[in-house]
Amino acid sequence: MEYKINDESNWLKKINVIVDADQIQPKLDNLFKEYQKGVKIEGFRKGKVPMQLVKKMFGKQIETEAFQPHLQEAWKKVFEENEFDIIDEPRIENINYDQKAGLTFDICFDVRPDFKIEDYEGLAVEKEVFKVEDSDVDETIEELRQRNAMVYTVEGEAKEGHFLVADLQELDASGVPVVGTKMENRSVYLAKEDDELTTQLLGIKAGEERRVSVMLAPEKSEVVEQEQDNLDKVEHFFTVTVKEVKERRVPELDDEFAKDLGEFENMEQLKNQIHSNLILQAEAETKNRFNKKLADELIKKVDVGVPASMLNNYLNALVNDFVANQKDKKNINVEQVRDFYKPMAVRTIKWILIREKLIDQESLKVEDAELETRIKEIEETGDAGKKQAEEIRSDDEKSNDLKNNILEEKVYNFLESKTNISIVEKKLRQVEEANSESESDDLE
Repeated sequence: MEYKINDESNWLKKINVIVDADQIQPKLDNLFKEYQKGVKIEGFRKGKVPMQLVKKMFGKQIETEAFQPHLQEAWKKVFEENEFDIIDEPRIENINYDQKAGLTFDICFDVRPDFKIEDYEGLAVEKEVFKVEDSDVDETIEELRQRNAMVYTVEGEAKEGHFLVADLQELDASGVPVVGTKMENRSVYLAKEDDELTTQLLGIKAGEERRVSVMLAPEKSEVVEQEQDNLDKVEHFFTVTVKEVKERRVPELDDEFAKDLGEFENMEQLKNQIHSNLILQAEAETKNRFNKKLADELIKKVDVGVPASMLNNYLNALVNDFVANQKDKKNINVEQVRDFYKPMAVRTIKWILIREKLIDQESLKVEDAELETRIKEIEETGDAGKKQAEEIRSDDEKSNDLKNNILEEKVYNFLESKTNISIVEKKLRQVEEANSESESDDLE
């Protein structure tokens, strides 16, 4: 038996194996004869079935039996005589047999790509530093105030800013109700900027009914979709039967409001806590964005391929997680989901490989003393920290997770020390608004 190691790519190994025919053919001939003696086929006496028919009916099965010891021997020999950094399950492919050429087959598997990280000093990276301003605190408090608004029933006439709980019944032009168009318990907001419906409903009280008209565009089912934007709106008529008039009242910004939100004695304490939280948020955003840019710049510079097995496994996990969280699993286009996640998966795997190589290349590691220092820092944060520290010390998996987090920090710190950084200051609100817009785009 002979074998040759071929590098099909930076990560794919293909071991070409050849077993001489004289090691195969005698065993193959014997197996065919044994099958011929024992096989029973209607129309032939036992042991008298023509060899050609035996080969036709049982050839693949017999060949598999004959080849199997040689496949196992080759597998054992290849992996005993060589060391590979394998990242997927090896597989045997392209099995062929010829009475002259012998038995040939390939043992294929992916290995961790072999590459070097060079010339990475002096990377130019922009660092966005997010600042917290007084206006950020004020806007956060106002958001809290709006979220803690209460809804009250209004006795009397409806005004701008109120909303109605009402039943709506569509009418035809003559005032006759249109069958099947009644909408019950709908909420109708009387917006100041609405000069159509709001003006017709101002002053209405609970228990009263009014007839209103509104201009609406035809539904898509009534027109060709591409012509929708070019059509004029049509007047529609409704009766509005009001059940309740309600208003939303926001709390006063006083010490009582602060007390209702938590363990705060006054507004000053609430503002200080919000300010501290926003600073932590700004620091985290600054760090996360900068680390991502560091990684992205290194990914651009380093030529590293993505092993197919790693990509498939990662995509499978992402798709399975996506599907598991969907209510309607029948109409999911799995290939479309895979295509959506693929760029992110490729980027993530490249960074994993580059990070591991950098750790090895620069001999970065976490000493036991460093790990214990970090555990003590967690321990000093309070009762919850003490419990978490105890779990880390007693659980090897959690201890390794923390060690890996510290090691990743070292990678970023090392890269930062080798990078030319330009600072750009931004308001924290800018990133929040940008994130909100990005989420909206993803949803679309």
